[in-house]
Amino acid sequence: MKKKLCLLGLLGIAVACSPKNEEVQDEQVTVAPPTEALDSIANTKKDGVKTDENDTDPTMPMPPPVMQLLTEQYPGWEKPTLTEEAREQTEGDLQGPTLVRGDFNGDTLQDLALQLQQDKDLVVVAAMQEQENLYRLYEIKRDILFNERGNLKSLYYLYLVEQGEPLQTEDANEDVEAVHDALAIGIEGEENIYIYENGSFTPYSLNR
Repeated sequence: MKKKLCLLGLLGIAVACSPKNEEVQDEQVTVAPPTEALDSIANTKKDGVKTDENDTDPTMPMPPPVMQLLTEQYPGWEKPTLTEEAREQTEGDLQGPTLVRGDFNGDTLQDLALQLQQDKDLVVVAAMQEQENLYRLYEIKRDILFNERGNLKSLYYLYLVEQGEPLQTEDANEDVEAVHDALAIGIEGEENIYIYENGSFTPYSLNR
């Protein structure tokens, strides 16, 4: 079912695996800085989203170049433990809550985004496939992990907003469609969508 998305204003906001024996050139490892918000969108997430032949659990195989970049850029990274509330938010979805795959820039190459734990931090990272098996990392969000009775857990969940989602701008009473797949990040019922545009991810607030 299509959901309506309304644009509003917002400030931008941003497991352990051994490396592969491949060398990665410096230009392949560029990490983009967090971006700033331009507008906001209202929406409720989809119950089902598209996926591919790979399991969406980060402990399962991801492309080796992505694993290499993550190991280099986030030493000691691991899959975070989610709170029960965060896990429940994407029950019934085909992707999430820790990893989603989609085409975030419309080049027909599959990209992915995941949340990872590095020390006491929770980090959400997108891996954009610029050419076949050539990726660039974008750090989208960073926060401190929630301490639940001595156990560090993530309050966040991810899901995919598919290409073609109907959008309604606040300034114009006309419908447009999401040009590409987009990443949605939620925490305790508050959700933000991150759209790749002009070389970076722009966050928009989501209101149910």
